[in-house]
Amino acid sequence: MKVLVTESQIRIIFEIVTKDKVICDECGWSWDLADGGDDPYICHKCGHNNSEEDYIGKRVMVYYNLHKHTFSVTYKSKVIMHADYVKLGDVEFRVRKGGKDRVRSEKSKNVHAFVIGDLIDFCEYPCDNIPDPSSDMIITYNPYKYDSFVYKSSGEPIYSATEVDMINSQNKLFVVKK
Repeated sequence: MKVLVTESQIRIIFEIVTKDKVICDECGWSWDLADGGDDPYICHKCGHNNSEEDYIGKRVMVYYNLHKHTFSVTYKSKVIMHADYVKLGDVEFRVRKGGKDRVRSEKSKNVHAFVIGDLIDFCEYPCDNIPDPSSDMIITYNPYKYDSFVYKSSGEPIYSATEVDMINSQNKLFVVKK
């Protein structure tokens, strides 16, 4: 029996990172490692993370990326991936006061609100299998209305949680599991 495998399938099966060059697992685009800038393994064409490091269990910061319309996940101040689904444990909701004040005075949004926690699971952008919300406890943040993250139903502030599912659908849900 013969099996036909396309070149793009080969790239996905065999991740290619050499001493000098990176070839993206997702789109096949290639670049010199030295030209990668601050994120040498992040594909600047499709956003896929081609590094071999496993971030599960690491403490990450997540924010909603207004330009890509998905979540940006950072580790040690560097974007490590873009994801449509992120599950975090031991969670802290943080809003930087200076950024919030600047949004209100300039009427222009900036990155100043984060969900910080231990990475449990994720589905990189674009994700075809975004999980359904596991709870009806939805968290939201609007810098023009609130000083912190709040429960959408009551407006009650929330600063921490045991576990959170961040789902990039239905208006960016942050579903808390207590």
